[in-house]
Amino acid sequence: MYLVVINTAGKQRYIFSSRKRKEIVGASDLIARVNGSWTEDALEATFPGFSLEWRLKDGHAAELITASAGSVTVLVREPDAGRRLVTELTRRALHEAPGLDVCGVVQEVGGSEPLARSRERAGKALAALQEARPGPQARFPRLPLVEDCESTGLPAAGLRREASDEPLVTRSAASMAKLAHFPAALERLAVDARTTPPTMRKIVDRLGLEADWVAVVHADGNGFGQLFRGLGGSRDEVSSRVRGDDTYMEELRTLSRGADRCALRAFHVALDQLADEYAVWNVDGSPPVLPLVLGGDDLTVLCQGQVALPFTRHYLEAFERETAADAALRPVLATAHRTRLDAAAGVAIVKRHYPFRFAYDLAEELITTEAKQVKEWASALAFTVLLESSAPDLSRLRRSVISSCGAAATASPYVVGQGGRDARAEGRRWTDLERRVAALRRRDADSGEPLVPGSAAHDLREGLCLGVDVAEARVGLLRTRFAGDRDRLRALNELGDESGRLVWDHEGRLVTGLVDAMAALPFLSGEGESG
Repeated sequence: MYLVVINTAGKQRYIFSSRKRKEIVGASDLIARVNGSWTEDALEATFPGFSLEWRLKDGHAAELITASAGSVTVLVREPDAGRRLVTELTRRALHEAPGLDVCGVVQEVGGSEPLARSRERAGKALAALQEARPGPQARFPRLPLVEDCESTGLPAAGLRREASDEPLVTRSAASMAKLAHFPAALERLAVDARTTPPTMRKIVDRLGLEADWVAVVHADGNGFGQLFRGLGGSRDEVSSRVRGDDTYMEELRTLSRGADRCALRAFHVALDQLADEYAVWNVDGSPPVLPLVLGGDDLTVLCQGQVALPFTRHYLEAFERETAADAALRPVLATAHRTRLDAAAGVAIVKRHYPFRFAYDLAEELITTEAKQVKEWASALAFTVLLESSAPDLSRLRRSVISSCGAAATASPYVVGQGGRDARAEGRRWTDLERRVAALRRRDADSGEPLVPGSAAHDLREGLCLGVDVAEARVGLLRTRFAGDRDRLRALNELGDESGRLVWDHEGRLVTGLVDAMAALPFLSGEGESG
């Protein structure tokens, strides 16, 4: 047997290489086609009559194991057939998606080596091959000299009008391919979001032309690599290779398809909750959310800033619930002593004209440096609101808010879902963030003024920059000022942890939730007018 592994590298870079929303949407559709219609066509061309029900043990020539998020794994009998499959799929990508990096390897499976280990070896061989060969940029030579594409900076391949009443502008081959797939992308997105293509077009226009704030949301599963490596039983159990391989393939297929299924359901749940809770931002009844990548444990969406945080919270919680309730997934998870799948998410909220490739990098860094801190036991999200125009550096952004004199760090990440029941999440639960935001928003019933004035909140934040002692002293002054007003005192105490402390010790590190609450205030109120 031979294992065929095909992967799309640099998906996010390909999607966000342009600042044009239509190109971003079109790029997402091209990636979806790699493991979708293009894989189906390549399998049919290589193995006439191919069906998803084909199994090698039943005498068929090929068996599809996984196809998700731009990656495909197929088991075949003949190496030449595997190479033809790789050729069919990569040639299709080369012609229809210039600049997309699709590569594949054919790895022999045999002897006493379990299929799980062969798959690991194939993955390493594929990574080495992609690293050694020239990248997609080498496909676009600069000689002879040509103009740059206005959108991507690649060599221009033609001229195109943005609209019938606008002038011709230069466009690269990659840019034109993405634009050509924009109508098809709207059709796919409409299906995923359970709406219509005209509504999806309006959402694209809202995000590109009207919204003040937009957000890149990226979510990644926790412990998926370890879970995949544990499929098919332990290393001792797979010494019986035939039994081990059959178990491994079925569990791998079940986990991959189950994660896809649950991610889509969780996405629908999150949209439904947004449509009800944040209806003021809806576009023809649909939340302003564009699902660019939605497959397995990988989620990337572009959305209006005002719905980004609640969407992410609802998605993570729904993903936990859906995976825990999925009957097909339950036996596979049980072998790893898990009852559910969870995930980590990063949310970068930026101004509409900010380059999305930087926003995505920031969202990804939020996952790796903050949200994954609790990956062993909970789902969590980390976020930032970017108020500057330079390329982001998360560590600098965090230091610039509260930095000197031993002041506290942010309480991020915020735990959502079942992990919120854990004592380790104290002060850092999503409900804690909501409580602090509500305290900042709460107003006096008679005067209508904020119980905690904005000037007082900013004074506390400034105190954090000057040191914990200064911040605590300013809290004391406010308590004296609010003496006799229980509502104001209660709101002030709710800005801290469950004991009312503005700064508290978390695992040997001083943290505070005030700065995050002030940043989240405009994006958790559900108030305001759309646009």
